[in-house]
Amino acid sequence: AGSDAGDGASLCLGPLDGGGVARRTVETLDPTRSHAKIDFDGAEAEPLGADGEGWALTQRLLDRAAVLFAWEQVGGSNAALEQAKAYAMERYTFGRPIAGHQAIKHKLANIYVKNTLARSNCYYGAWALSTDAPELPMAAATARVAGIQAYYFASKENIQTHGGMGFTWEFDCQFHYRRAKLLSVNIGSEGVWQDRLISAIEHSRAA
Repeated sequence: AGSDAGDGASLCLGPLDGGGVARRTVETLDPTRSHAKIDFDGAEAEPLGADGEGWALTQRLLDRAAVLFAWEQVGGSNAALEQAKAYAMERYTFGRPIAGHQAIKHKLANIYVKNTLARSNCYYGAWALSTDAPELPMAAATARVAGIQAYYFASKENIQTHGGMGFTWEFDCQFHYRRAKLLSVNIGSEGVWQDRLISAIEHSRAA
């Protein structure tokens, strides 16, 4: 442990199947993805990065993870859109598909717009990650915020498009909603990444 700025903190890497490691399953909102709490007590480990630079290394790791998770969120958001569109085309009311109603058209169009914006930001993040660009912190935060917003919006509107059936266990809409909520907090909430984005923008302007 170190100060609030992370001074003196260090990261270590150790095998999960080694001695001194206890793993306990943790239940989350999304039952389709396993999570665990890991406790270390005298476990063997090797230093990861330079000693005393753990906090800075953690921030770099989070930036890279943010880009990868953002792509997963965009993929999930697109899948939710396809699910909503398919249901809207096959569900009939008053003799025509509900996809013909303006309210449903607006829902699907709004999902598509958010998906497109998030995908564009993800390409920006992927470029910054693959080239190790100095603007990676800003690109990662941009992709992360857009990914969170797109997937949550798509999963919510997907349920609404399915109507009362969308809230039941019989439909898979719940899985997108659960995954979207889980991914929105797994490496920091939307608010956390908005703050990181603001900091990255301010840093780039000061440079």
